[in-house]
Order: sequence, then structure tokens, then C-alpha cells
Amino acid sequence: MDINCNGFLSLAEVDKGVKDLINLPVLFELKPVVMRAFRAAKTSTKSKSKLDDNLVSEAEYRYLLKYLQHYYEYWVAFDRTDADHYKRISK
Repeated sequence: MDINCNGFLSLAEVDKGVKDLINLPVLFELKPVVMRAFRAAKTSTKSKSKLDDNLVSEAEYRYLLKYLQHYYEYWVAFDRTDADHYKRISK
């Protein structure tokens, strides 16, 4: 996924990697899942520089994959519960 070969992943690189390398078109269509997983992964370890705050480092990559899985599972569970597809659940 690291197109720039700099040891960090931007959101654009993760987005492209999900589509092209991991080859999960269903996940690629779910931008909120990818964005939330990226945001959670980039803050999962202590940053050493300002650059680390906006990118996923090599050490955070495994967290990114785990968060992609978790947030996708949450999305599927919510989607099954959201009968009217208005992105909200009533009692």
C-alpha cells in the first residue's frame, strides 16, 4: 500500500490499497468504515513526530487491518438492524 515508500500510509493510499491490493470492492464502497479505521489506527501508538499524527505508521498497520475488520462488522450489524435504511435505529 505504501506507494511513496516512506513507511507511512495516507488515507488516499489506504483507500487505494483496499480497492487494488486487498481487492475488497465492498469495503472500498464503505468510505465511513475506511475513514474510521484509518482515524483509529493512526492514533493507536504514541507518535514520534508531527508527521505521525496524520498518517498510519508501519507499527500501526496491524491496527489498521484489525480496525477495518471491526468497523466493517459493526457496519454490517447496524445495516441489518436499520430496517428503513435511514441510518438510525428506533426502539
